Amino acid sequence: MKKHSWRQTLTIISLCLYLIFAVSPPAFASIHKYPETADRVMFRSVQSLRDTEDKAWQVVLYKRVKSGVVNSLNLRLVGFPGTELQHPVPLKVAAGKLEIGKANDIWSESDLPINVGEYDFKSIITQVENNRPLLLNLPVKNQNETKLLVPPFAVREWRLLLDKN
Repeated sequence: MKKHSWRQTLTIISLCLYLIFAVSPPAFASIHKYPETADRVMFRSVQSLRDTEDKAWQVVLYKRVKSGVVNSLNLRLVGFPGTELQHPVPLKVAAGKLEIGKANDIWSESDLPINVGEYDFKSIITQVENNRPLLLNLPVKNQNETKLLVPPFAVREWRLLLDKN
């Protein structure tokens, strides 16, 4: 009787594991596609994150593709009202203690308010080889060393966005 009970238990556990892994839908990234013109499309990933001061930021990585060619890949940081970013100051990006580089500030090329930062992120994201968290050093006026941690799930999504066409 004990052998039968052991086999039943093993069968039930196996069946449960099968149902969990085989039936669960695949996880989809929240990358959205926005047609802008007949031959130009924008893909974007949007995250809401908090900095080291516990202030909220909307973090948007987006790219524009025209006729199959990537025109731009930018990172937009939107701070809460009252936050002012320094311009033109590059955005320092690191993965752990390893500095990846600096994203050029392109805010002056836009009509964005002072609580928004716009950075050319193409050279940065192409260097990211895994889903390790990224650390962004935000150039916030009148504050020192405001940092924003981009978690692994967001980095994964950004890397997926890089491959979208």
